[in-house]
Amino acid sequence: MRLSLTYLGILFVVLSSGQSLPWPMDIPPLLSGTFGELRSGHFHAGVDIKTQGKEGQAVRSIWQGHVSRIKVSPYGYGHALYIDHPNGKTTVYAHLQRFEEDIQAYVRSLQYKKRSFAIDVHVPKGKLPIDSAAIIGRSGNSGSSGGPHLHFELRDSKSQHTLNP
Repeated sequence: MRLSLTYLGILFVVLSSGQSLPWPMDIPPLLSGTFGELRSGHFHAGVDIKTQGKEGQAVRSIWQGHVSRIKVSPYGYGHALYIDHPNGKTTVYAHLQRFEEDIQAYVRSLQYKKRSFAIDVHVPKGKLPIDSAAIIGRSGNSGSSGGPHLHFELRDSKSQHTLNP
């Protein structure tokens, strides 16, 4: 049985727990890519959320937690934010245009310190706490992206194995 991408976007549940996930954006839930799709040399590790063809849409943390990793690269996920949550899950938000102000200031200081645009840092717990539904950045087209969208992943924090959101 095939389900439409729109239906999958609205459904957006954690199959293992049966709990609904909050939607990470303030726009209608539409997907352009699904979990497990065969991509060039790999399976897609998350879902790609349409952003109405625009960059700059607000992206929110789906739960309370803390930023655990920040990666900025001209390739791959581009501007990516990893948030660890008390429930043992990690959410990943990728291809962002920019981060929220406090996070962006932290990133900028690290880039100057390392004298490099590209960074991949593990953030000490408590350095960047995040409230549930807080805006963490803006959707974009950074890294190896084929157009404006939000790549969203759900992972097990211990193993970093991806889960189907």
